[in-house]
Amino acid sequence: MSVRFKSAERVDPRDLTLPKKFYAQIINGDDVTFDELADLISKVSNLNYGEVLGALGTLIEIIEMQLRHGRQVHLSTMGTFFLTLRSEGKVTGEEMTSDQITGARIRFRPGKRLKKMIKTLDFEKVSSVNGNGHAA
Repeated sequence: MSVRFKSAERVDPRDLTLPKKFYAQIINGDDVTFDELADLISKVSNLNYGEVLGALGTLIEIIEMQLRHGRQVHLSTMGTFFLTLRSEGKVTGEEMTSDQITGARIRFRPGKRLKKMIKTLDFEKVSSVNGNGHAA
């Protein structure tokens, strides 16, 4: 199976005065829902659908709990979830308080298995795409 893409004309965000160029833009297929993931896992494992739902639900709760404690969550070769912060800049470290934190983000750093998968992708250019993401 190939990753489908189209050609999209864009400006260079680093220099808006340059002429537009064409870049590859992924064509995402349908989303995979939580229930679909659970169903697929149950079909390829010895766990029933309810057990998979329970395990995945618990995994999400545990990841959230650990992130709230400032911990990184390593999921084997899949990758790592971690938090980053946005804050106002201050001249001295003493001036930095929790009041200067303007937000947090959850990040994901892929592990060895996903990095390996990325290196082996095949790509297929699609000339036109209809509204639901399928090739016309």
